[in-house]
Amino acid sequence: MRSVYYGYVLLMTCIFVFIEPSASAQAGLRATTSPDAAVTYQINARHNGAIQTKGVYPPFAVKWSVNLNATVGYPLIAEDKVFVLAGDSNSRNVKLYALQASTGKKIWGPVLIPKGAYWWAAAAYDNGVVYVVPDSTPVFGSGAIYAYSAKTGKRIWRAHLPNQYLYDSPPTAGNGMVYTGGAGEGGTVYAVREKDGSVAWTGAVENGDNSSPIVTENGVYVSYVCPETYRFNPLNGKQIWNYQQEGCDGGGGATMALYGGLLYVRDTINYATNSIILDAANGNMVGGFNTTFIPAFLNDTAFYTESNALSAVDINTGKTNWTASPPSGDSYASPPIVVNAIVFVGTALGNVLAYKGKDGTVLATVAVGAPISAYDGGDYSSPLAGLSAAQGMVVVPASTYVVAIKHLK
Repeated sequence: MRSVYYGYVLLMTCIFVFIEPSASAQAGLRATTSPDAAVTYQINARHNGAIQTKGVYPPFAVKWSVNLNATVGYPLIAEDKVFVLAGDSNSRNVKLYALQASTGKKIWGPVLIPKGAYWWAAAAYDNGVVYVVPDSTPVFGSGAIYAYSAKTGKRIWRAHLPNQYLYDSPPTAGNGMVYTGGAGEGGTVYAVREKDGSVAWTGAVENGDNSSPIVTENGVYVSYVCPETYRFNPLNGKQIWNYQQEGCDGGGGATMALYGGLLYVRDTINYATNSIILDAANGNMVGGFNTTFIPAFLNDTAFYTESNALSAVDINTGKTNWTASPPSGDSYASPPIVVNAIVFVGTALGNVLAYKGKDGTVLATVAVGAPISAYDGGDYSSPLAGLSAAQGMVVVPASTYVVAIKHLK
């Protein structure tokens, strides 16, 4: 399943188009959570890595650091709490914690997540509940979503995800649903009701690996290798469109970002670039770009990151406004996030670099005390990592540490 087969080469010319989002698109999901919250992978349900939050400006310093003695995944930030999953390579267990946002003090946890075949898990937050998807679970012999009270850590319900055996799609919550994907025999996208864990609908996809659903009021978007990209109706699961590369099939996938009415799609094969841009309304291809990590956005600028370069590209013209490189001997090791027009990115040697989004000026280098590794390429050996930000701070998973970076007063 992991090998990829294809029968032709598609050459393309990169045309960069920016489509201003409609008023309804800008409104986003039905509001159940404060906008100053990090609720899933890459901060929000569009996975575009951008947030406005009061008080994040230089100079920066580490506010607190907590060692959970297990590899930490991407943080969720809400209710003045930081929620994290941590996976232990020795016990192969994954545990969920809630930390006090101001101090890092443990509020509740660890809550043991039912063990899967690996020790991967990912989470989402909405309306007072943390939803966790482990890679698989022996409870049902297939897959599950677990709902926990954000206040107490008590389990509220568990939902059975049928028909697949591998689950590595970080969940996204919205529209009263939790969305995720599963792989094994083909692939499945799931919509589970937040109120009780009942399955509202399922959608068939090619393979179903890795892609965390993008969720808006009028679309659920997922993408898999080649690419195989889909848009579903979020309430009934009806497929609205499917973009596919003919003659290509295989396992894999990567989370897309949605920004300005465009989908930034990765894990592509036989294109002039390793990523392409699709019109979210109809699935038509309108351009391409190169990146290793999922991009983040600020106004008319997309930030593309590879291990040795961070590029700020005008999404109207395709012009590169500025580029940056990591310090000598270091490399970029996380997707970028954009907080109050500042671009943050983590490095393999354990630094968080902050750049002025407008011109790339280095605003800060903050050492977090442990290596950062946050590639979303299908590694099931630990919870999926990545930087996050909300409620006046940037939170970094650095190996076994959870580190909060704040303005130095």
